[in-house]
Amino acid sequence: MTAAGLFFAVHGRDYEFGTAARMGPGYFPVVLGWVLAVLGLLVALPALWRRGTAVQVQWNNLFWCVLSLIGFAFMLHLLGVFVAAFLTALLSLVPSAMRLRTRLAVCTVVAVLTTLIFPIGLQMVLPIWPWSA
Repeated sequence: MTAAGLFFAVHGRDYEFGTAARMGPGYFPVVLGWVLAVLGLLVALPALWRRGTAVQVQWNNLFWCVLSLIGFAFMLHLLGVFVAAFLTALLSLVPSAMRLRTRLAVCTVVAVLTTLIFPIGLQMVLPIWPWSA
């Protein structure tokens, strides 16, 4: 978190900062970058003196989640938001022990919410269906 925050805080300075009343394009990356960096330190520093069990990385789950994110990026403009969100949610659930009916319900809810939030709510210019691409 700290590294990501510092990255955005430092590279956001390349843009005009502005003021709190008239924010420039660099205002949010810099301010939120510093906030993220400080939060990262607040999480990391106490953890250095605490003992706990080792973290077990579930590589199978990580693989399918990363693959679904990459798949979404490639499918978005080709298949539209709804279908891409549905298929990538389905892909990310491959390692899950859910029943098929539950998986399809979860994927439908994810696709509906993604469609309602981004192209409709935020009015992002994204195709909703494959035929509207």
